[in-house]
Amino acid sequence: MANREQMTSRERIAALYRRELTDRVPFMHKGYAFCAKHTGIDLSDIYRDPHKSFEAQKRIFETIGMDGGPFYTFIAYGAGEFGGTIRYPKTQASYGPEVGERPVLKPEDIEGLQLPEVRTAGCIPNSMEFARLQEAEDYEIAFICGTPFTHAANLCGVAEFLTYTKKYPELVHKALRLMTDHILEVAQYYVDTFGKGRVLARAVSPTESNALISPKTFEEFALPYVKELNSRVLEMGAKSIYIHMCGKQNKNLPKWAEVPFGDPGIISIGTEVSLREAAEFFPQHVIAGNLDPQIITRGTPQEVYEASRINILEGKELLRGRYIFMAGCEIPPNAPYENIVSMKRAVDDFGWYE
Repeated sequence: MANREQMTSRERIAALYRRELTDRVPFMHKGYAFCAKHTGIDLSDIYRDPHKSFEAQKRIFETIGMDGGPFYTFIAYGAGEFGGTIRYPKTQASYGPEVGERPVLKPEDIEGLQLPEVRTAGCIPNSMEFARLQEAEDYEIAFICGTPFTHAANLCGVAEFLTYTKKYPELVHKALRLMTDHILEVAQYYVDTFGKGRVLARAVSPTESNALISPKTFEEFALPYVKELNSRVLEMGAKSIYIHMCGKQNKNLPKWAEVPFGDPGIISIGTEVSLREAAEFFPQHVIAGNLDPQIITRGTPQEVYEASRINILEGKELLRGRYIFMAGCEIPPNAPYENIVSMKRAVDDFGWYE
């Protein structure tokens, strides 16, 4: 199909926030290790060197023809910010940083936690430097907002944290209160630096997956803090909240629907949640997703193209004007480059709005 683009990438994303129909379905990328591998930089530089990370992501986006821009991420967020140590990946087959020593080694350590200095804590200096690069090149400015539940679990480790919810619930609430207050300080720092209405809050929620916790645990421990956090972040002047609801979140969807994400928010879903479910529970928000990363990694280019075609046509029908095509989770570093090109080819062939 001939190229019919009438919008630039920036215009396309801006139209989404205005709830206006774009010329075609936006196509975004979520593959930090993938970008490192295919630009030849060390994977650790994606997290430790803002300039190299920014340029690696930008190069992949521009070469393949993706929408949006580079973002800074840190999957182990929370541990280093509260005094733990971080181990950075040494091979291109890794996904990201891991926690070396955690700040909470036993339950009573939670009692001794203190709010860190926001400007110097953990990865925040790198995140802020990355945000300044986003501003300088007129990309969307973002900060790591996350969910208090997922970030607090990194203080001691997910398995231990989930055990604490049963044995020491009052200490879990203390950790969640501290993490919420910390993220609020981070949000204020970014809004003060870049201005109201200019900053996107980005979050992932893997620890809230129903593969790990029940809806009851979600409602008791996760929901109150993320509702408060998102409400206050939006009141501060964040323009919107992006969240990736990682994994099997189906039983949590009725409660997630109570959480504010902005007007509109951006809800990214895994392949475990259907586009139809997302359309039902989040009728006012932009939905991003949700091609299976297993197909992207193991399929042939033609199989990826066909799966992309199906996803794009369904997204256009269900979510006309508020749909972003992307993978349902991070694209693995070993995904064939030509498979990502096949995703873009499907967008070019089937993604146009009439």
